Amino acid sequence: MYNIGLSSEIYHLDPRDLITLTDSPAWSQDLALKDEVVILLGDEKKHQADSLLKGRQVVEHAVSDQQDFIPVRLAFISRTSRFDVLSPLIRSLRYKHKSFSPNIYHTNPFDIRRLKIERSFRTRENAYTFTKKKNKLAEPMRSQLYEELYQSMKKHGFDDRHPIEIMLCRSFGVQDTVDQGHHRMSVAIDCKLSRIAVRFGAAGKAPNFLRPLFLGLAKACLFFKH
Repeated sequence: MYNIGLSSEIYHLDPRDLITLTDSPAWSQDLALKDEVVILLGDEKKHQADSLLKGRQVVEHAVSDQQDFIPVRLAFISRTSRFDVLSPLIRSLRYKHKSFSPNIYHTNPFDIRRLKIERSFRTRENAYTFTKKKNKLAEPMRSQLYEELYQSMKKHGFDDRHPIEIMLCRSFGVQDTVDQGHHRMSVAIDCKLSRIAVRFGAAGKAPNFLRPLFLGLAKACLFFKH
């Protein structure tokens, strides 16, 4: 049996993005899942698309009722062993197993912000600041880049070719966090957009017996980063 991980958060996604998904493989139907709608992530590296693990009727009704977003849980097949303690803690090991799905979904950026899964908040003042000296930019250039992104998004909306990347169970193998796209997130909110593109990925999850401890640590880390 596959080692299945679940997102730490519920995401409100456009049901029209879900209606086109095929049903998940037969083996997955034995999983006892509480949420009404669950997506099983595919694997871009293996050319595997996402599938609908649970909630076909809910999705169909939402599309028929023209609902903008519905609550969805994400599931993934862990690429690490059940008792792998190191990968959730060590970035180089975690990223060795990381892969994103090829599917794109749409959500409201304010919903993502309410989840408090961003590892930093980008503003005009701290935009494009990097820890490595070779990547550091002068303040006028940083301000210019932020303004260009703001004006582009204000005029054209969010560019779906560059979705926000959210990694499931990224922090300590238990907590979802935004992996890439913190500037785009902040600009979308500054522009008061109600719709952005996101895609989800994962590597593995922490062993079950460590999850309560690791979840507390992950929440604390996100709190202090904000």
